[in-house]
Amino acid sequence: MSDGEVLSENPIALQTIRDPATTKDHETIPKWKKVAARRRQEINSKIPAEYLLSPTLLKPTNVSKLVETCGLLTARELSIVRSSAVKLLESVHNRNFTAVEATTAFCKSAAIAHQATNCLALVMFEEALVAAAELDHYMELTGKPKGPLHGLSISVKEHVYLAGTPATSGFVAWADDVSPADSLIVRVLRDAGAVFHVKTTNPQGLMALETSSKLYGTTMNPYNRNLTPGGSSGGESALIAMRGSLLGIGTDIGGSIRVPAAFCGLYGLKPSVARLPHGGLSGAHGGMENIIGCVGPLATCIEDMRLFCDVVLSAKPWLNEPSLVELPWKRSIETPKTLNIGVMWDDGVVQPHPPITRALSETVSSLRKAGHFITFLKPTLHRELTDCINKMYLLDAGQEYIDILNAGEETATPLMQWIIDGSENKTHTMAESWKLNGLRNELQIAYAAQWNEAGIDALLCPTNPSVASAHGESTYWGYSSAFNILDYSAAVFPVSSVQENDTLAHYPRSKPVMGKEDARFNTYFGEHGTHKYRDAPVSLQLVTRRYREEALLGMLERLVADLHPPKAET
Repeated sequence: MSDGEVLSENPIALQTIRDPATTKDHETIPKWKKVAARRRQEINSKIPAEYLLSPTLLKPTNVSKLVETCGLLTARELSIVRSSAVKLLESVHNRNFTAVEATTAFCKSAAIAHQATNCLALVMFEEALVAAAELDHYMELTGKPKGPLHGLSISVKEHVYLAGTPATSGFVAWADDVSPADSLIVRVLRDAGAVFHVKTTNPQGLMALETSSKLYGTTMNPYNRNLTPGGSSGGESALIAMRGSLLGIGTDIGGSIRVPAAFCGLYGLKPSVARLPHGGLSGAHGGMENIIGCVGPLATCIEDMRLFCDVVLSAKPWLNEPSLVELPWKRSIETPKTLNIGVMWDDGVVQPHPPITRALSETVSSLRKAGHFITFLKPTLHRELTDCINKMYLLDAGQEYIDILNAGEETATPLMQWIIDGSENKTHTMAESWKLNGLRNELQIAYAAQWNEAGIDALLCPTNPSVASAHGESTYWGYSSAFNILDYSAAVFPVSSVQENDTLAHYPRSKPVMGKEDARFNTYFGEHGTHKYRDAPVSLQLVTRRYREEALLGMLERLVADLHPPKAET
């Protein structure tokens, strides 16, 4: 754990720092601990006493089924949280459930998820129930839903502006910064009838594929709490994996939607930049356009990601955020029955661990049997893509991060320090920044030429070289960040979970060690990888060209159906 705290059996108390008021006079309490203690107490105090679980229920390493087994939710509430967003909305709009019933169910499951994984940055149960009651009243008066998302609880990543709520990006110095207004993405969803019941944790400074900060503590993976749920949208992935929400708002500048979705067995979509609203977020490096992030959904199924995009783009957000492309959502996309799928086994920098290799091999075999064409691609440009984007992230050598950390009198978490150290303390001049932009553009053209030559419809590859990493070991982004610098549309989908035979003996390396990053990840897995990563989901990534989100989801739907064909009736 990054802040040196030891997990207790009940993680709602796990990241609780001793109250400074009880500390002996001679002890000096760092500022960050005082601020963090207050913030964590605010979160925990908002969870109703009747939602608190016995410590015995919180002992297992795998708590992914806790919502179903703990006994807090009624059978009716369990049917709500087990649903998809699309199906639940149909039930609410047909008055099979009220908005208050649905919201109550998700408040309960979110409370359980937080106690098990420390995934919440803000609890808004009371406000959510008031909003849900207003929606029910609207339905009674008008006989119709307020909008397409009427009554659906949606979770929000902490640094996304939601009026009147903290948006700290995990910095102690920003602990009391309050969102001045709803971000456009929140406003569009609220106008469509969504209910916001929680904000979820993100790491210190956002730039990490794990979710740990001095302010909120460490968020854990519900499938194995010794592992990370990913980052920087790791609070979202942990929450949604435990059905504390069916649909959440994430952000992605290097894999921060896709990696958490992959680590927690979810679906996640990274659209191309400027497809969905991206204004109204807290974070460092405002105005830096060498590499730009995007907003996208994390969900439990493909149809819910499609719903998210459809609703948002139906609101014509480009009228309010001029940087967006005017590209309405195309509801009718015909997906060819047979696709040409490019396959990249590794990126030429870091060899994937055995569970990833096995899942990719099995997926390729199944897709071939289903009649799809498979084209194996060599990763000739991926090291250059990774090197280029890594330089773009910290053109100031991390100085803005350092200044914010100093303002809050906190030190960097290990992964934040790793990011800063990776900049090699080099501040880029304007001319050097322009040169990097030129290289980025050249790489985009070269990659497009390779794609054209291969004639593929989509690319299938790992999302990360590892399944969910052990805390502190998520130190390679190349499989996800490459598609940020290319600005390609990319989605993540679950395939299986770690198996007993996912060993180096069964799935040996296909290449010698390719460099220091590869050597480090090879050591992470070692001889005991299947035990270390027990129960972790195994996911893959499907990628298409820019602004082809509709086609991407259509192809993903086709491939997932072919991987899991319906069973014949008997």
